Amino acid sequence: MIRHQVRSIFFHSRDTYGHRMIRAEMLNNGFCISYRDTLRIMYEEGLKALPFVKKTNPYSKNILESITVPNRLKRKFSPKRVDRYWAGDITYIWTDKGWVYLAVVVDLYSRRIIGWATSERPDTDLIVRALESAMQTRSPRRWRIMFHSDQGCQYGSKMFRAKLKEYGILQSMSRRGNCWDNAVVESFFGTLKQETGLNKIFARNTNELEWILYDWIESWYNSNRKHSTLGNVSPLSFEKTKQAA
Repeated sequence: MIRHQVRSIFFHSRDTYGHRMIRAEMLNNGFCISYRDTLRIMYEEGLKALPFVKKTNPYSKNILESITVPNRLKRKFSPKRVDRYWAGDITYIWTDKGWVYLAVVVDLYSRRIIGWATSERPDTDLIVRALESAMQTRSPRRWRIMFHSDQGCQYGSKMFRAKLKEYGILQSMSRRGNCWDNAVVESFFGTLKQETGLNKIFARNTNELEWILYDWIESWYNSNRKHSTLGNVSPLSFEKTKQAA
């Protein structure tokens, strides 16, 4: 299964992904695999990425100014109240026109996607827009809420840290190289790609992809898809039931 997934991601990348990119996509699809095992499988399968031509990195400013913060969440994925722990991450989805990046914000209390945004660039603006989308959905109390992510340079950037401070949100980050520290969001990305078929059948362009995402996230996942973690109810139903109790 893992070997087949590695081959599939490599061919879908049009022979451009090396072991680091393939491992990142494997993690997004719910498979926990090391760099060494990814490299070994690629070697055994004869998978060799096309040569990389070095270009100026448009996101180098983010990398230079990026910092990391402690893992304050510590895998406490089941808070007792809404708007206590949020988690976010970025994944990439292939379309006929190229890569489109999706950033989401999840309320860990109900597993509801409360904010999301797409872009053709995986920059800080993308995750800021996802956070702003979440703030339009919610009105959390200042400094009573924590946002958790991995150590991506976008989440450690000066712009994003300033936005969290503006909203009164404490920041937390996964430990380096530990995919399970942000397991809820990683699992969500895997479910999204599997159930929409976006890992096999590609959208024609960004507009079509956004329509697919809106329909699946808002009309199905948040409203109707049952979660065993929530007692086999949807995120919205879980929130309504708990609020009424």
